[in-house]
Amino acid sequence: MARKITRDRVRRAVSFFVSAVLLLSLSALFVHAEPDPPLLEKVGSACLYNVESNDVLFELNPDAEIYPTSTVKIMTGIVALENSPDLKKQITVTDQMLESVRGNAIGFMPGEVVTVEQALYCLLVNNANDAAMILAYAVAGSEAAFVDMMNEKARELSALKTHYTNCTGMHDDASVTTASDTLKIAKYAYSLDRFIEITSTGHYVVDATNLSEARDVYNRNCLVSKYYKDEYYYEGVVGLNAGSTPQGGYCAVTVAHDAEATVTYISVVMNAESDEETMYNYKGTADLLDWAFSSFGFREVLGKKQVVCEIPVKLAQTVDYVTLVPAESLTVFLPADADIERDVTISCRTESDYLEAPVKLGQRAGVAMVSYGDKMLGTVELVTTSDVSRSELLYNMERIKEFTKGPFFIATVVSLVGFSLLYILIKARYNQKKLRSRVPATRGRRFK
Repeated sequence: MARKITRDRVRRAVSFFVSAVLLLSLSALFVHAEPDPPLLEKVGSACLYNVESNDVLFELNPDAEIYPTSTVKIMTGIVALENSPDLKKQITVTDQMLESVRGNAIGFMPGEVVTVEQALYCLLVNNANDAAMILAYAVAGSEAAFVDMMNEKARELSALKTHYTNCTGMHDDASVTTASDTLKIAKYAYSLDRFIEITSTGHYVVDATNLSEARDVYNRNCLVSKYYKDEYYYEGVVGLNAGSTPQGGYCAVTVAHDAEATVTYISVVMNAESDEETMYNYKGTADLLDWAFSSFGFREVLGKKQVVCEIPVKLAQTVDYVTLVPAESLTVFLPADADIERDVTISCRTESDYLEAPVKLGQRAGVAMVSYGDKMLGTVELVTTSDVSRSELLYNMERIKEFTKGPFFIATVVSLVGFSLLYILIKARYNQKKLRSRVPATRGRRFK
C-alpha cells in the first residue's frame, strides 16, 4: 500500500512538472512576441529603422563589410550641402573635373556655368557622376580633398567601418561600408530638410546654361519615380538613393512615411541581386516597408482619465486619499498585435508619501512609467483628480503637534526645566543656611 501511494505521488509530481514546462513554453511564445519579419530574397545586407521610436526593427548582416556603391552619393550630397551655404553660387566646369567621369552623367561640358543647386539636384535626383565631381572640386579644390572631408564626416557620425576612396561610388574596389553604417549616414541625411526635399523630387529641370538648352532630369530611384520603371513605385517614399555597381550589386536607401505622416521608416537594402524579372533592392525594400507598416504603429497606452494610483491626503476634511491620472495621454510605438493590458506595465512614483490638504485639482503629484517587456516606453506626469479641502481643526492640531516637536519649543522646555532645577537648588541652599542660623552656638560648653 505504501509503495502504491508513493508511485501516485511521483506520477502527480511528474505530471505537474510537465504541465508547468508546457505553460512556460507557451507563455514564451506569446508574451512580448515581435511580428515575424519578411525573408528577404537575394539581399546581402539590410536594416530597418523607425524614426519616432528610435528602434532598429530589422537587421540582416548589418555589420558585414560591403561595397557602398551608389550610397556614396548620400555622403557626397551631405558634405556638398553643408559646405555650400550659397546654393546660387556659380561653378565653371573644367576639363579636370570631367576627365575621370564614367557611368551615368548629365553631360556637363568644359566651360559650362552651373549653380551649386543645379549640381546638387543632378547628383541626388539622377545619380549623375559628373555632378558629383563638379561639386567635389567646387567645395574642396580636388576630389581627393573632398573625399577626405567625406571620411571625416563618416567618423563624426560614428560610421567607423566606412571608408570612401571617391565621391561617385564608381571604381569602388577600395571603398567599404556596412548596412549599419549606411543607416547612420541616412539618418543624418534625413535630418537635413533640403536633402529630403531634393531626393523626393521626381522630375527636375536644369535651366538653360551658357552652353546648353534646358535639361529634363528624372529621379533614378524607382521607389520615388515611375519614369524608368513603374512597377516598383511605392506610395509614401520620399528619398534617399538607389543604384548599383558591378562590384557592390544593387542598393536602395529609403525614407517612407505612412499616409498620415505620423510613422517614418528608414530602410537600407544593399548588395542585392537583379535578374530579368526582379530588382531585389526594390523588392526587398517594399517587403520591409509592407511588413513594418502592417506590424507596428502608435497606440495609446495611457488615457488622460485613466486612474493610475492613489496617494494619502493628510488634514483633509472629508477624504483620506486622492486618485492620480496622467496629465496627458501617452501614445507609444508598439507591435500592432501587442496586448496592452497584458504586455504593458505601468508603475507609479509619487513625489512624497502623502499630500497635505488643501489639494488642488490637477496638482502635480508624481510620475507614471510605462514599459513593454524590458524596454521603457515613456513617462508622464501624474496629477490629482479633485480638490480636497482642509480641516481647520486637524490643521491647528497638527501645527500644535509640529510646534511641540520644534527646536524652539524643546529649547524653551529645556530652559524652563533648567531654571526650575536651578531655582530648587538655590532655594534648598537658602533654606539650609537659614536653618543653620537658628541652631544655638555650643563653643566652649563642657559636658559631664
